[in-house]
Amino acid sequence: MTVSNKVDWTIEPERCALLVHDMQPHFLTALPDDRRALIVAQTRDLCEASARRGIPIFASHVPKARRLDERGLMADMWGPGPSAPGIEPALGLDVFHARPLVKRSYSAFYGNDFEPLLRRLGRDALLIVGVYTSIGCHYSAVDAFSRDIKPFVVSDAVADMHEADHAAGLSAIAKTCGKVVATSDVLDALAPKKPRRMLPESYAYDVC
Repeated sequence: MTVSNKVDWTIEPERCALLVHDMQPHFLTALPDDRRALIVAQTRDLCEASARRGIPIFASHVPKARRLDERGLMADMWGPGPSAPGIEPALGLDVFHARPLVKRSYSAFYGNDFEPLLRRLGRDALLIVGVYTSIGCHYSAVDAFSRDIKPFVVSDAVADMHEADHAAGLSAIAKTCGKVVATSDVLDALAPKKPRRMLPESYAYDVC
C-alpha cells in the first residue's frame, strides 16, 4: 500500500534505536503464516543491519501474569495475555544483544525506563517493527513522538490481525506521529558508506 507521509525525516543511524515490538509467539499466532514469516525475516535483517552499525536494539514483551488483575483493563479487552514469556525464537535476538523491555500496556514506553535509556544512549529516533500495527506499534509511535523522539515505522516489518487494520494503522501514523518507511529504505540508510576516493596528491613547483 502507498502511504503519504507528512514529514520528510531522514534516518540517521547514529541517532537511532531499533524497537522490536511484542514479537512473541502468543501474538504472532494471530497472523497468517506467510505474513508471520515475512515480518520475522524482515525483522531479523534489520537487527543484523542495526547490530553492524552499533544501533541499540530493544525487544518489548508482555510478561506472563500470575494473577488476572495484574493485567488491569488489558484483561477486559484481551484476556490473560501470554501464557509464557519470551520472544519468537526464530529471530535469534540473543545474537544481537537485544535489550529486553517489559511493558504492561499497548505502548513500549509504558511501565519501564525505555525513555531514560534512549536519552542516556543519545538516541532520539526510533525504528519500529513488530506487532500489531494499529495497536502497540501505533501507540509506541505516538508516545515516541510526544517525547520528541522521531518514530520510523517499517511498513513491511509490522503486521496486524487484519489487513484493513494494518493499513489504517500505517495511515494514522503517517498523518499524525511518524514516518512510514520500507525495510529497503532502512537497510539503505544503515548500509556502511563507501569511503570517498582520494585523489592523487598534487605537487606545486616554483618556476623561475
